[in-house]
Amino acid sequence: MARAKYIGFLTVAAAAALSTAFVYYVFILNINLNEISAIKLTDLSSLSNNTFYGITIPISLIVLMFLGTGFWIGWTILTIKVVPPMPEIVEKKDLSKIKAFFLCLITLALGGAFVYGLVIKNFWALAVPAASIVFVVLGAIFWVGFAIITTRATLPEDKA
Repeated sequence: MARAKYIGFLTVAAAAALSTAFVYYVFILNINLNEISAIKLTDLSSLSNNTFYGITIPISLIVLMFLGTGFWIGWTILTIKVVPPMPEIVEKKDLSKIKAFFLCLITLALGGAFVYGLVIKNFWALAVPAASIVFVVLGAIFWVGFAIITTRATLPEDKA
């Protein structure tokens, strides 16, 4: 087996192991199902300000840039001036403006909920975006490893 295939297998295994470890250590470890309502993780006010802002600022920048990009796309679609096509050519109704409006509303609502969660120092305001970021990055790593494993080599193995 070629060296690239070994690297692909290692990449896939590492991404899967890290994803499993993340879920276990963040969501499962030390959670007693009988006392789930008493978990102190939902309130980050016990953290020092330096720790809280050290965690919050990087995650907030990524989340707000992502939501800002979504809003910008929706706003661009809403405000762009296009010449309407001839009615005899277009048979179905164009719903892009309605979808763009809802994209703007959803990104504003998510941004507001995120900022509100940060203001009250709620654990889930940081945990959900952080988990999303982690899973996107680990999913990309897994996909690259899987692509390396399944890609055919173009050279014969004796010349590789």
